[in-house]
Amino acid sequence: MIRLVPIGPGRRAAPLLIGCFTLMAGAAELGAFPQDEGPADAPKADGSEQATPATPPTVDPWTAVTVEPPGDAVPPDATVPDAAAPDVAPPDRDSEMGPWVSTADDGDDSATPRYALEKIVIKGNWKTMDRVILRYITITPEEVFSADDPRLQRARYRLLALGLFHDVSLSLKRGSKRGWVILQISVKERNTIVLEDIVVGFSDITPFYGALDVAERSFLGSGLKVSAAAVLSPEQYGYRLRFSDDHFLNSNYRLHAQGLFSHAIDFFGQNSGEYTEMLYDRAGIRLGTGYNLPGEYYLSLDYRFEVINATVPPSGSHETFDEIRPIEFGLLPGHSTLSSLLVGIVRDTRDNPVLASRGQRIAFEIELSNKVVGSGYNFSKFALNYDRHLHLGRQHSLKFSLFGGLIMGDAPFFNRFFVGDFSAFIPSRVLDHNFAHLNSSLLETSIKEMRYEDMAVSVGVEYSIPFYRGHGFFYGINGFVGIGLFALASEEDLSTDPKSYEGYKVIPMDLTMNLGIKVDTEFGIFVFSLANLFRMIPTVGTETTE
Repeated sequence: MIRLVPIGPGRRAAPLLIGCFTLMAGAAELGAFPQDEGPADAPKADGSEQATPATPPTVDPWTAVTVEPPGDAVPPDATVPDAAAPDVAPPDRDSEMGPWVSTADDGDDSATPRYALEKIVIKGNWKTMDRVILRYITITPEEVFSADDPRLQRARYRLLALGLFHDVSLSLKRGSKRGWVILQISVKERNTIVLEDIVVGFSDITPFYGALDVAERSFLGSGLKVSAAAVLSPEQYGYRLRFSDDHFLNSNYRLHAQGLFSHAIDFFGQNSGEYTEMLYDRAGIRLGTGYNLPGEYYLSLDYRFEVINATVPPSGSHETFDEIRPIEFGLLPGHSTLSSLLVGIVRDTRDNPVLASRGQRIAFEIELSNKVVGSGYNFSKFALNYDRHLHLGRQHSLKFSLFGGLIMGDAPFFNRFFVGDFSAFIPSRVLDHNFAHLNSSLLETSIKEMRYEDMAVSVGVEYSIPFYRGHGFFYGINGFVGIGLFALASEEDLSTDPKSYEGYKVIPMDLTMNLGIKVDTEFGIFVFSLANLFRMIPTVGTETTE
């Protein structure tokens, strides 16, 4: 199977039978990669005139802001605000930029100069509207600030995290009078139309399947994201449309919507060599809103409604833990409805949503489904995801990951934790469609009995190192190596006597690992993974037949 797929929270690269490579859409700031910014006199997306681009100052990729060296000419288009200079009492010493206000005692020569902001100039955004960038600049004209103000560095990271730019630099230019400066924001834009997911494969249960997910990350330069995805095989097909606006009507409120339809088959039965099929259809929507809080937090509130029509087999059994048990199909027979409320909180300080090298992302979500909201399924689902990225210098980075999830009640099987979402050696689901019936078995533990479960936990670490930096279609290449440990179980499994397992093998856990390279391109990030090589080994990802 050949798959190109984004890696993110709750997702893992799928195992491949013939060469595995994964496409992650979205931007990654791998360094200052040159890119065509369009003609200098091209109009911006909002209709305003594009300023003539100037060569930005040479900066360290991780420096938030640089100060224009002494002697540079005053910009010809600079204007002086009508308001008077800030009410400060400058010391008897001047910087090259004019009077400054000390942040320490006058006797301290290490005091950081402070300046008054005259205006903000944006360069390089010949596609993106100015207002999309200015949303993240919290320093306002006439405000007094210093060059090391943490808001500047935070603004740079947040702009990179949009996935619209592969480089952002901030610099201070001399204003029209002493003590005043111009904040110049220079961006290098990425292509906003990306392939978020491409799947082409075959497996033991279908001769062929494929999927495509295309997204426009900034519709008409407005920052709105729209995407369309489809999956197809001889027996299954499905569609999904998404829309999201992280600053609805240029406010701190969020708005997002999703619609889906699936005609699917799943396969049940453990260690028997024979599968029991269940055919089902799903159609539904998910509507949500949110609010952006200070400190890179945001809250979300969603409502989910689906209509399900399932042809549940009248009976079925399988062998698990050396016992013959009835199969739990996880859907109500005939027509049923799934209605739920979802509440979440996220804090995201990463410098990039895909190839982050510093910062963290922590997300906690609760889903509640009950007949009170018109649902035929009663359950509560809790999920916590934490990623921490450490910058090690020379653009090397280390990522630590932690995930924990719990479901209480009778959730539909497609809402549960799937083994393929944690193991790099088992294909993950495509738009919630499963195209393989494989078990995880690297450690030969009781994890082989697990598939769709109610409890999950995983930890992992990944090291990334740059190999190449360039320009044009290819921006850079990073090598990576990762390893992790995960465990899956349900309440019934914990109370079962694992007769055929002893010692540590009683614990339903397994290892996952991956090795490969990530290629940053104009249309996204391709990941060539070597996890597929382990799939060539018969004992990995194969079922045990009695």
